[in-house]
Formats: sequence, structure tokens, C-alpha cells
Amino acid sequence: MKLKPLRRLTVVLLLSVFIGLANAQTNFTILKSFTSVPDGNVPYCTLVADTNGVMYGTTIQGGISNQGTIFAINQNAFGYKNTFGYITLKSFVGVTNGVAPFVGLVLSTNGTLYGTTYGGGTSNFGTVFKINRDGTGFAVLHNFTGTTDGKNPEGSLIEGSDGALYGTTLFSDASTRGTVFKLNKDGSGYSILHAFTGNPDGQQTLCRLLEGSDGALYGTTQFGGSHNVGAVFTINKDGGGYNIIYNFRTISNDGVGSVAGLIEGSDHVLYGTSYLGGGTGFNGTVFSLNKDGSGYQILHRFSTTDGDGQRPDGELVEGLDGALYGVTDSGNTGSSGVIYKLNKDGNGYQILRNFSSGNGDGHVPKCALLQLSSGVLFGTTELGAVGGAGCVFALSTAPLSPRIMSLSVSGSSNLLQCAATSAVQYEVQRSTNLSSWSVLTTLTSQTNGQLNYSDLSPPARTSFYRLQQH
Repeated sequence: MKLKPLRRLTVVLLLSVFIGLANAQTNFTILKSFTSVPDGNVPYCTLVADTNGVMYGTTIQGGISNQGTIFAINQNAFGYKNTFGYITLKSFVGVTNGVAPFVGLVLSTNGTLYGTTYGGGTSNFGTVFKINRDGTGFAVLHNFTGTTDGKNPEGSLIEGSDGALYGTTLFSDASTRGTVFKLNKDGSGYSILHAFTGNPDGQQTLCRLLEGSDGALYGTTQFGGSHNVGAVFTINKDGGGYNIIYNFRTISNDGVGSVAGLIEGSDHVLYGTSYLGGGTGFNGTVFSLNKDGSGYQILHRFSTTDGDGQRPDGELVEGLDGALYGVTDSGNTGSSGVIYKLNKDGNGYQILRNFSSGNGDGHVPKCALLQLSSGVLFGTTELGAVGGAGCVFALSTAPLSPRIMSLSVSGSSNLLQCAATSAVQYEVQRSTNLSSWSVLTTLTSQTNGQLNYSDLSPPARTSFYRLQQH
């Protein structure tokens, strides 16, 4: 694949050949390190993927006004809109279109992306918006006013089986402590399905709603309920049938303060996390629950054991192997969050990645992972990585194809900056005819996945480069 020639007619080609598979999902690659304005920074989102190999997400800062962005990134490295795989589709600017999208996007069945901002809009209480996948067609569908319609959405939208959009707000007016809302994809028909009041119905929900296989909506609240430490609720899509199916109890024994939504497993059981509680160290839990509220069970209690992780954040994901995958936004000694895996019966708990703030790694993952049909897990960290403002990462059973992050010429040298799988050895090879290749050096990528090389004596003719796993 030829890319646009650099000065000195230098062209770079990056290829990879892999040898064997790892036994666990331990291969880590940073696909994008966020930096500072005008780049987006602080991604606080679950990614959503299209069938064309592109993923979409948001940042709560950065962009032309430092008020957040919508971005696209190509999981296959090259070729998205003639970039090296990443592009900013939209910058938020305040009253005009919103501020700080605290959650990811939903890709509708009509091919349009929909999302929310926490602030901005006409009343500075947030918006619901839509945008096409190529960055065109941005429009605000609803401006939250902070009265009876709610304010400050901090949970992702979902598209219901009826084609409508459903979401939650964290707050509302003086007497309402958050809402569940509904609107059509053209912005019409906005309605409040439920206004939270605290006790006994819960308050301040941060979650992405789940439409269960029974057609009902399910969610969690951070506070409220009969013990004021959060609850699990259900509600019909027409607003009827609101019911608390589980009240979290005491911090010393039960999980409390759920900040993530629920998933329905392939066994039709609900699975979720609590941010705190659960006993030793009060660092959160993973739990299961039947849709009628019966069968509540704590599957894992996060403890102060070194490396176990603390404070699970973001919804769980059921992997292709039937196991549950999730993240914590904090760890223990030397850790700034983890990616973990456990079986649906609570056995087999395993740490797949410990994030560290000291080695250019991303840290503080807060949002759910995305697993594609390839089996690769993709996610974001709020902070850390090379630019210090978060990253998009991939975790896989085998090393991923490396990708060019930047190409440049300095004096008589060609400079390659690449993103590769951490701690994997690669041969840097060069050719002038794409037939015969010479090995220039063998390098091991850094723990954050960076791999840089300077070709100090390139030939005068056009040069091609590739990486091959050593």
C-alpha cells in the first residue's frame, strides 16, 4: 500500500507477519494517544463500531474550543479519509451545540450516530444530537432546560426495538433527582418516562439503559432506594410498570452505588457492577440478578489485594467465549486501573491488563469495552498515554498489526513513529522495489506500544518500510 510521498520521495509501507498465538488476552496496543488542543483529549466513552472497520467515540475536552469532540478511528490502521486512521469529526463549542459529551455514541439502524452532551446547549444543561458518520449533518435534537425535562445526561443513549431513543439524566428540577426519557430520532416526541425522587424509587442514575429480551428497560441508580445506596429498576418503554427489583443494602456486605448499566447475558440473567461496597476494602462488586429481581448474587468482591483492581466502572461485556469482561478505574499498588475477566458463575477471575501512570501507558479506564467479531477488545482510558490526555487501546490474543502514527524527514534521515503491540520484537525492513528486503534493525516495542526508528542513511530513491514480527 503506497502512502503519500514525503520530501525526498520517501514512501513508507507497514506490514506485519505474526508467529503463533498467545494463551491469554495480554497483547496491548495503543491506537491513539490524545494530546492537547486542538486535538480531542480525555476520552470518556465506550466506542461503537461500524461494519467498515471504523470506530467512533467522544472526548470531554479538546477540539477547537476545548469543550469536547467526536472522533473516528480506523481499527485497521490505514486509510480513513486519507489519514493515518484517526480524525476529528466535530468540535463542540458551547451554547451552539453542547459541551462535554461524557458518554459514547449509539450507531442507529439508520446509519446515523446519536449522542448527548453533559452541558452546553441553550440552557447550558446539555443536549441530544445526531451526526453522520462522515462528520456532516450535525444537529441538536433536544436542548435540556433543567425544568421538568431533566438536565445533565451522563448515560449513553440506546435505540429501542421500536426505533426510538432512550436515555437518562443525572438531575432535573428541585424536586426531581434524575429522569428516564424518550424521543424520536428526528427530535420529536420528547417525553419523560420516569422522574426519580430518591426514596423509595432511586435517584441520580448514571447508567446506559438496557432493553431486555422481554422488551422492558432496565437500569441502576447511584443513590436512593430503600437504603439510600442505590437500586436496580425496570420500566416499560411507554413509561408504565416502573419497579425497583433490587435495593442495594449496607456497604459492609452488599454492593452499593452502581454507576454502570446492566447487560443481559446469553443465559438471560442480568449482570452488573457496584462502584463501592462488597466487604473488604469496600471497593465494589460484580453481581448477577434475574429480571424478576430474584437470585441476586455477588460474583466477585474487589478487595485491597494487590492487583485485584478497585471501583469497577462501565458496563460489563459478555465476550465471544461467554465470559464477562470489565474495567476498574483504580487499582492497587502501582496500578491505575485494570481490565479483568471472570466467568458468569463468578469463577476464573483474571487480570488481563494493569494500567500504570509511570510508563506512558494509559490509565483510569472508565467505560465499557467493545469486543468485535475478531475477538479483539477495544477501549479508552481517561488519562495517561504518551500525550497524557488518555488513549484508545486494543487488547488481543495475538499481536495486532502495527500502524504508522507519523512520518517525517529530518535532515537526511527518515523518521518512523509507530504504534505496535507492547513488548513484541519487530524487524524493521527496507526495500526500494517491493521485491527484495533488507533488515535494518530489530526493535522491541515499549510497554505503551510505541516503536520509533530513524533511518539515518536512506537511499536516494523511493524507500519502502515494513515491520515483521521477529
